[in-house]
Amino acid sequence: MLLEAVPVASLCVNAGGIIVFANGMVTAMVGGGPGLVRTPVSRLLPEWHIVSSVSALSFRRETLLLRCDGSIIPVELSVVRFSEVLTGIVIRDLIDERSMETMRLELERQNEEALLEARAAHRRLGFFIDMLPQAACVFDAEDRYILWNEKYAALYPEIAGYLRPGMPFREILEISLASGEMPELVTDPQRWLEERMRKHRLPVSQEEQMLRDGRWLRHDDRRTPDGGAIGMRIDITDLKHREESFRLLFDANPMPMMVCDAVTLDIVAVNSAAVRLYGFPAEAMPQKRVTDFHSGSEGERLGTMLRGLEGDCEARTVWHQKGANGSEHHVLIYVRIINDGPSRRLLLTIADVSDRIRAEAHATHLAHHDPLTGLPNRMQFRQKLESALERAAREGEELAVHYLDLDGFKPVNDTFGHAAGDLLLKQVAERLKSVLLNGDLVARLGGDEFAILQHASASKAADIADRCILALGKPFGIADRQIGISVSIGIAVAPGNGFDPDELMSAADTALYQAKAGGKSTWRRSSTAA
Repeated sequence: MLLEAVPVASLCVNAGGIIVFANGMVTAMVGGGPGLVRTPVSRLLPEWHIVSSVSALSFRRETLLLRCDGSIIPVELSVVRFSEVLTGIVIRDLIDERSMETMRLELERQNEEALLEARAAHRRLGFFIDMLPQAACVFDAEDRYILWNEKYAALYPEIAGYLRPGMPFREILEISLASGEMPELVTDPQRWLEERMRKHRLPVSQEEQMLRDGRWLRHDDRRTPDGGAIGMRIDITDLKHREESFRLLFDANPMPMMVCDAVTLDIVAVNSAAVRLYGFPAEAMPQKRVTDFHSGSEGERLGTMLRGLEGDCEARTVWHQKGANGSEHHVLIYVRIINDGPSRRLLLTIADVSDRIRAEAHATHLAHHDPLTGLPNRMQFRQKLESALERAAREGEELAVHYLDLDGFKPVNDTFGHAAGDLLLKQVAERLKSVLLNGDLVARLGGDEFAILQHASASKAADIADRCILALGKPFGIADRQIGISVSIGIAVAPGNGFDPDELMSAADTALYQAKAGGKSTWRRSSTAA
């Protein structure tokens, strides 16, 4: 019972090497059941014959133990001879001890390798930051200096002599403030210090600062996954000068210009010329999108075009814009892409071409209209006639051409002068327009000749001719005088007179001469079939 309570593997063997007692610890060590008693101890200890040959009354010896599953483990035996017939054995498993020693040696090796690797990494990091074109420094999780390059020390000569590994960043800032030689412009040192440390502890911080000598630095600080930080000090003086030059050019440029976000199209900045063009207060412009000056589908089309830009865009489309108080403009828009760090912006230069568009429209109008009466001229009448004849031939429609010549116009010109003649022609034009049906066209061909293009049958053409004769037969008030004239009309009808415009006009002209020969103030329809 006493040996059973011993907290180590214990057993007893007789003089013949037979196990007469084995406690539970032995059973657990060999992985077997209670059947060890009355079995040869050599089944557990294959080298027992060597161990038993030792004549000492008590001794220790390392040997091997055979487990029930066939595995062999190293053990240490403590042997005590109680008598000539009884020997006690305590078995100690050496696996854990040897494993611990092996683990200790392995940990020492790994620690040595890690230390060597850390030193090598430190050297590589130092070499790397020395190669950087910017001033750089590295901090640990407690905001203490680990590394810095020569450019960093040169940038801050007032603290270079104090820099050492482990130096807290805050102390360096305090030393720099106390020295009075800090290159940065600082008006409130304590407030600046607290704000600087707050920004330094942010996951990502960036700020621009002006130095006493006029240079500009950008501070880029990033926290590392282990809680440390890497700081970069980048000289952006040239960039600031370019930005200032751009701002001056932007503000003073006589061309309206806007800067907007490339995705939202929100306006970021406008120059004075843009404020003048659109008529909105300068402070109201950043509350708008560049598409707000366009209406309906045109704004959507412009937005789609701007968001899809992959490169600069030359102006090819004339856009119609509206400013304050409903003012309208026709513009060309030139677009340049500005990559500003992570953000992407668009620079829009606006060319107001409203005067040109109006001039072109006026020129186009003059090219197709009679300058005196405002009616379509011979050229436009011919174009409309050709188009109408093509459609009539295709759709099986009828149309009529009226060739009009004023009766008695020359005497008016000769008697009352050309100014009176011009006024008369204008009134004739207005009366002719008043008798037309929707879709019909009246044109002045020249002198006192007019023409009407009517989408109608021969019977309806006769009705319009009658109405024209009636309208122009009434006196005209010219220079306080009542002047009377009349009109003769020749009519040609398609398809009866064919679908060729020249033949149709010739037929109408022939009918006109027949009307004049018939007594004037009347109409005749061509009887010539194509």
